[in-house]
Amino acid sequence: DDLLSAGSVLGRSEKAIARDLEWRMYDGGADAIAFETIVASGPHSAVPHHRPTDRVVERGDFLKIDFGAAYRGYHADCTRTCVVGAEPADWQREIYDIVAAAQRAGCEALLPGAERIGVDKASRAVIDEAGYKEQFGHGTGHGVGLEVHEAPTLGYSATGTLAGRMTVTVEPGIYLPGRGGVRIEDTLVVRADGPELLTPLTKELLVLDA
Repeated sequence: DDLLSAGSVLGRSEKAIARDLEWRMYDGGADAIAFETIVASGPHSAVPHHRPTDRVVERGDFLKIDFGAAYRGYHADCTRTCVVGAEPADWQREIYDIVAAAQRAGCEALLPGAERIGVDKASRAVIDEAGYKEQFGHGTGHGVGLEVHEAPTLGYSATGTLAGRMTVTVEPGIYLPGRGGVRIEDTLVVRADGPELLTPLTKELLVLDA
């Protein structure tokens, strides 16, 4: 909707955009906000769990938004990253495409009986091979349901295997301090015939036109 347009974000603060999105979740029927909404613009997008500030969005910024609603006791979690008011720079498109490939690899690894650490390895290998190993410092995912962060963990020290009907996130990222970062995150249900996507928002690199 019109939240994702350059005119609705250019010159607005991260805090204002976050509050707007939270209001829209309530207006859409949410019982609560699943967690404090992350809106991170420009260099702030390089901070994995940035808290919104008074910084205003500028033309050419990466804009990373991590959000979720709670409904009837259950939580959602989703992250998308876009570029505002200008065509992406080469470095922005490069790291976005790498993260998108890493996220696809992690999603494809979600099967009953799969090693939890194997899901992390599937995503991490794409980023490592692209030369950004040190710029991806958090786990690939986590369980989500009655809590927004719960078992199982999908990280580099995870143990155990996945079971059918587990609900998890897959959320690799690349973060370049002082420049910007990308995270793409979905919530999915583990199924024998492939994961069921619960957050069906586009994962194309959106460019919000002025």
